[in-house]
Amino acid sequence: ILIMIIWKPLVPRKLKIIPSPLVAVTVATAIAWAMKWPVIRIDLPQQLFSEITLPAGAQLVRLLNGEILLAALALAFVASAETLLCATAVDQMHTGVRTRYDKELMAQGGGNMLCGLLGALPMTGVIVRSSANIEAGGKTRISAIMHGAWLLLFVMVLSNVLRLIPTSSLAAMLVYTGYKLVDIKSLRKLLDYGRGEVAIYIATVVMIVVSGLLTGVLVGVALSVAKLLYAFT
Repeated sequence: ILIMIIWKPLVPRKLKIIPSPLVAVTVATAIAWAMKWPVIRIDLPQQLFSEITLPAGAQLVRLLNGEILLAALALAFVASAETLLCATAVDQMHTGVRTRYDKELMAQGGGNMLCGLLGALPMTGVIVRSSANIEAGGKTRISAIMHGAWLLLFVMVLSNVLRLIPTSSLAAMLVYTGYKLVDIKSLRKLLDYGRGEVAIYIATVVMIVVSGLLTGVLVGVALSVAKLLYAFT
């Protein structure tokens, strides 16, 4: 976090083209490797394609299981909320192409069907990768596609290097990026719509930190609906 804070203000202009998170993770990885610290590192399979598994007949039958359907709906809700929130935040960070939310969710749904078919984790829009893309100069949707292509290439070709990266350094990137996205001015603007909006905002943040994203979003939505019903009556 300290490296990411001091990188741009202190380094010469020519070096500012190098993203500060890349420098921070590289330094953290080098120190952890040199000191042989027993920290948790990124876990990757030896062979990426060996992890791809198509569902068998017995697994397809489990689609009729109510608990699995409920879990799938919860994941879809959280993934959709995270992607839409990410897209909204990204639109405020640049002046280029605006997000088409319906198209975004259709693409995510199609992609997650393929992920499920191949035995992969579901995917969402993520603010850390998106903001890194913008800071690196990305201006069109092709930059996001190339971002994914680079990730795939790195996992396939440089997996031994990636396994050296401490997960705590990636957590630090998340914390720092989240901090930069906090907009106090927007919170003050909420007061123009009443204290109830600020209360919902604070309650949602607290529940996300205490219980997790799904619980926090559900609490925020429930409070918003309750406020709307109260306003109608």
